[in-house]
Amino acid sequence: MHHLLVLLGACTGAPADLADSGPPDAPVVVPWSEARAPLTEASPAGRAWRRGIIHLHSPYSHDACDGDPMPGGVPDEECLSHLRRGLCTNAMDFAMITDHPAHAAEQEFADTLLSREGDEVVDGLANRILCDDGHRVLTLPGIEDALMPIGLDGPVADTFEERDRLYNASDAEALAADIAAGATVLQAHTEGKSLDLLLERQANGLAGVELFNLHAMVDPTIREEDLGLDGFGYLETIAPFISGDTAAQPDLAFLGFYQEQGVSLERWDALSLVAPTVGTAGTDAHENTLPNLLSDGERVDSYRRMMSWFSNIALVDGDTPEDLQAAIAAGHLFVAFEVLGTPTGFHVGYGAAEMGGAGDLGGTLDVTCPTLAATTPQSGAPPEITATVFKDGEPWQEGCGSFAVTEAGVYRVRVEIVPHHLVGFLDDQAGALVREYPWLYSNSFRLGL
Repeated sequence: MHHLLVLLGACTGAPADLADSGPPDAPVVVPWSEARAPLTEASPAGRAWRRGIIHLHSPYSHDACDGDPMPGGVPDEECLSHLRRGLCTNAMDFAMITDHPAHAAEQEFADTLLSREGDEVVDGLANRILCDDGHRVLTLPGIEDALMPIGLDGPVADTFEERDRLYNASDAEALAADIAAGATVLQAHTEGKSLDLLLERQANGLAGVELFNLHAMVDPTIREEDLGLDGFGYLETIAPFISGDTAAQPDLAFLGFYQEQGVSLERWDALSLVAPTVGTAGTDAHENTLPNLLSDGERVDSYRRMMSWFSNIALVDGDTPEDLQAAIAAGHLFVAFEVLGTPTGFHVGYGAAEMGGAGDLGGTLDVTCPTLAATTPQSGAPPEITATVFKDGEPWQEGCGSFAVTEAGVYRVRVEIVPHHLVGFLDDQAGALVREYPWLYSNSFRLGL
């Protein structure tokens, strides 16, 4: 993202006007708001939808907070307050914090919970942040380096030196230590890892991979070398947001560079054929790359803004840290690019099995298409929503409904959207940005395997 700052410079401009309600026969208009409504939905099996961030850096990462995360050896409280505000404003139910070993390995485990006045420490494993509106966010500590263990329930070793060594490693010993410390071990930046390497780590206990990583989406080198995309291909579309030459809502700048990360999806599909493999999306927020302000007076890379772009929605049986960890590890989860709208009614099932499940051949894969939640900002025509069912990474069926499964394989669903409902918030950018996008990714079913 540093390249954007160099190439495009600082931006100016005033916030876009929100659409008015219009005549009685006009489509319903929901004004733009940076505050997101909490999720209240449950799956057909009774599992609560819980919105969360996976892959998030606090002041305990050496490169967070504009490169100075611990002035005087203590966390930057202003930067931490931005992180907490982002979680609360976006009504996150959970956050898997994944700090770099420097400085996370140097801390006592209790300190990595980042509990502050008004919070609730849960069994010494996690922290519940109390938001101003009464909403609570469950945060769990973790690490991101060669591996990304999430939901640690204690340190992997007693000494800083040993913790640092293990957190920087990716061999069987490191995986075993992470798992023994209660973590679900994921792989960040799937796009930069070979399939052979991922298969080796999977054999040693790797539970899942990122199907999308935000940093990879904007870094020109990663885009070219790892994703096979034009490194700077998005600059023309994103430039008006940075320069202040558009009245579009600044959070929608994401649409200027958002593309499917096919390489990561291919590797996830291949791993899922071998063993259950959860797919997640990594926000990778540090608040450290683009401090210049957009038209809403907020920095480009604010925690709040980056958290608004997409979520991991876990289907959870209870409210404990263990319940959340179990749901993620089992793949009871789908990825939602909520900048395009919050979904409601989405379901993929195979008999009694939900996302992440397994089953024998002879049943039906049942897909219920989502609609926009009533709280989603809307100022335009209804969106076009379609769905594609993939088998072993290739399109298998189109649309929603019930599909007989007669061949063994790995099945997942992608929901696509054309966001006509955002036209009123895009103004002069609508022509460039109203197109089809991947909206939701279900986790996979391994059927007949």
